[in-house]
Amino acid sequence: MIKFGTDGWRAVIADGFTFENVRIVSQAIADYVLRRGAQPQGMVIGYDNRFQGETFASIVAEVIVANGIPVCLAGEPLPTPVISFAARHYGLDGGIMITASHNPAEYSGIKFKTPDGASADPSITSQFEQLAGASPVRRVDLGTARRNDMVMDLALTKPYFSWISNFIDRKVLGRTAYTVVVDSMYGVGKRYIEEMLKDSPHTVATVRGERNPSFCGIAPEPIPANLTACAEAVRERHADVGLVTDGDADRIGALDNNGGYIITPKIATLIALHLIKNRGWKGSFVKTLSCSVVIDRFAREFNMPVIEKAVGFKNIVPYLMSHEALVGTEESGGLGIQNHIPERDGILGSLLFLEALVGLGFKHAAEAMAFLDKNYGALRYHRVDRHVDSAQKDAFMRRVASAPPTELLGSRVANIKTFDGVKFECADDSWLLLRFSGTEPLVRVYAEGPSQEHAEALTKLGEAMLA
Repeated sequence: MIKFGTDGWRAVIADGFTFENVRIVSQAIADYVLRRGAQPQGMVIGYDNRFQGETFASIVAEVIVANGIPVCLAGEPLPTPVISFAARHYGLDGGIMITASHNPAEYSGIKFKTPDGASADPSITSQFEQLAGASPVRRVDLGTARRNDMVMDLALTKPYFSWISNFIDRKVLGRTAYTVVVDSMYGVGKRYIEEMLKDSPHTVATVRGERNPSFCGIAPEPIPANLTACAEAVRERHADVGLVTDGDADRIGALDNNGGYIITPKIATLIALHLIKNRGWKGSFVKTLSCSVVIDRFAREFNMPVIEKAVGFKNIVPYLMSHEALVGTEESGGLGIQNHIPERDGILGSLLFLEALVGLGFKHAAEAMAFLDKNYGALRYHRVDRHVDSAQKDAFMRRVASAPPTELLGSRVANIKTFDGVKFECADDSWLLLRFSGTEPLVRVYAEGPSQEHAEALTKLGEAMLA
């Protein structure tokens, strides 16, 4: 069964992610586009560094053009934000990206991007699921499609990077010189950030910028367990900050000058502070349920509305599309910015984070973290993932409904939220969230407290609740 998750369809290559299933999904996407009734404007198709990415992208293109929809097929692995931007820039019917994002190397997947450059929401992906297999797959070889002028030759990287170059403030970036390490995690972030900063005073070195479909055995997700190489490079080069993008370069990560991990909500908070103080921008702060309380404390200082949504960047997208959100963020590296495409973008996010550090006058990233601790509290965050079966989940939910805990580690439980898993919010601003995956037997346990030890103790308590 083909099922779309929080951002696309993903499966193990040669198991669920097969040529046949890719054709079925592609036909479903073509049927969705055609049944809207408008004259097709075309679709852009990209792929990341994963195994057989080019082949899968060509298979998608063969199906799309066979349905009378012109395609632009990327000629090299590209970041997902480039494909999203092209869909909007050229007024296309959307974009298709062959990627499993930050999943391990054995996975691949398909992301659909709307004409606005946004991720498809459930109202769209549910139609893909319904249409999958409903009609015969049409195919035409790309040689024939080119002879019939069904393959468009569109510039993809140039418009995107021209936009990014104009979006960032080079005068601010040029105020001081940082030593920067960029970690592309063997993904399609490549050396783009280094290239964007080549005329700046910053000294930039990129690690893991080459293509490696195996990702050298790591999952290309910017979390501490996968960033040892980046942390070592930061310390060896005495860098002021480490900037990280994930496998398809739509997620962001960062390390301070000591190699310490910086959670995404803190990156988002500093960018928001910079946009407010130095650009005069305004808007709401949109965050997902698993984000740090630092956002709420910061927003209160600036009388900034905070909107909390279920996990999944698709829940932030509407606020970016309406321009209500100044910044939208999720715990897992997702960051969206007002006036950009309504989508995650690890490349722009990294450049804006550097701009914020410089623009706010910090000598290095650790000084910025100390500033957040001083002004909004020394909050520390922890997350663990563990397997859980349906019986454990059901028993936990029954216990929460009948006898919810009244305190966690001595702090009174002031509120319980159940719109996406179960989140216990305590009177001292510490919290614990248990969120069950909808596609695999997994529970993610998140916590935040006044110290790292407290946060880790909360996650252990959450795991014990499942016993």
